[in-house]
Amino acid sequence: MQVILPAREVTDSGKRAHMAIMQEESHRRGRRASRKREGRGGILEADDARAQAAFRLSSEPDGRFSGRRQTKEGQARKVHDAAQRLAAIVESSNDAIIGKDLNGIVTSWNPAAEQMFGYRAEEMFGESIRRIIPPEVLPDEERLMSAVARGERTEHYETLRRKRDGECIEVSLTLSPVFYRSEIVGVASIARDISQQKKVEQALNTSEKLAAVGRLAATIAHEINNPLEAITNLVFLAQGHTKDGDGELFLKQAQQELERVALLTKQTLGFYRESKGARELTLEEIVLPLVAAFSARSRLKQVSVETEFRQNPTIVGVPGEMRQLFANLLNNSIDAVKDGGRIRIRVSATRERSGRRRSGVRLTISDNGPGIAPELRKKLFDPFFTTKRELGTGLGLWITSNILCKHEGNIRMRSSVVPRKTWTAFSVFLPERLEAVASAA
Repeated sequence: MQVILPAREVTDSGKRAHMAIMQEESHRRGRRASRKREGRGGILEADDARAQAAFRLSSEPDGRFSGRRQTKEGQARKVHDAAQRLAAIVESSNDAIIGKDLNGIVTSWNPAAEQMFGYRAEEMFGESIRRIIPPEVLPDEERLMSAVARGERTEHYETLRRKRDGECIEVSLTLSPVFYRSEIVGVASIARDISQQKKVEQALNTSEKLAAVGRLAATIAHEINNPLEAITNLVFLAQGHTKDGDGELFLKQAQQELERVALLTKQTLGFYRESKGARELTLEEIVLPLVAAFSARSRLKQVSVETEFRQNPTIVGVPGEMRQLFANLLNNSIDAVKDGGRIRIRVSATRERSGRRRSGVRLTISDNGPGIAPELRKKLFDPFFTTKRELGTGLGLWITSNILCKHEGNIRMRSSVVPRKTWTAFSVFLPERLEAVASAA
């Protein structure tokens, strides 16, 4: 059965179909436009209601679109990335970067702090910063923390900090207040280890002092030596023109003292100028004249000086420096012992106790003085360190160690501070031959 619709109905149906097709085409064009704008930074969804709920799009004056939520998320991402970069800088810094609250409780501890102080981060979190501060500088720390609490910044403040093993190191501190919502909530501390820098500065100062001491000593010795020679000659002439027995004795004693002073001036000049001239020698020819030169001092203190030459092998050395070495050790022993004390000097052929086991000679000087405290023994060979207070310069043993280094020798010290059993012994080893001289030959 065929149904024939009226012409009006066919026309309305066609219109509805045409409108449906046009709407679909419009949606397709909208989606294409959305994809194009997405490439320029704006995102449009087909569903306008969902787009408004998700992004609340707003049109900018230049025609672009931006999403407020997208902007906030981008800002949050930037903040997060900046925080990550800052954390990486703190983690990779060579300086110790420490965070703490206003009460000094540690809140952050970077790897450089672990390496510098020896404490792991988990050991320090929640602990007081006083753990690494020596007691003598605690007042300085309290003063610095008070300044930071007032909003003040401290830069390059040099102080001390204590490592886990008890060693104190010199550090340069920079302290800055940490703000949160306009309130100071903590302290950021940056510590740099300047111990090596201080040692270099001290070494430079020491070398300058030593150079000045050397120049002054050489000048004084030179000026004293000239009149001494004249006085020695006059005493010699006077001895031939006096017939009084006491007068001859006094002149002889005066000549001995003049010879002693002349020897000291020559030693001083030799220390400053004599750096070459190594030759074969024996310690006997060095030791005996110096024992005689120091006899006046030992007699004054009633100190007994005993010498023993078990063997007397020949070695190679600079005579002036060998005299300086022995004079420093003997002088220290005489200063150390009390009146009526005892000093023993022994020379013997031997082999090196360790290392290359070289053959050579050993000089031992021992005394029954008060001994050397254990905490002082490591510093004995440092320049300008002395236990004699105003009597000593602190240069004798330092010079001795340098002379031994030049002559490829070594020195050992043993001491006892046990009551009624106190003593000190310095043992010097010198090789028969110097390798530097042998290789040059």
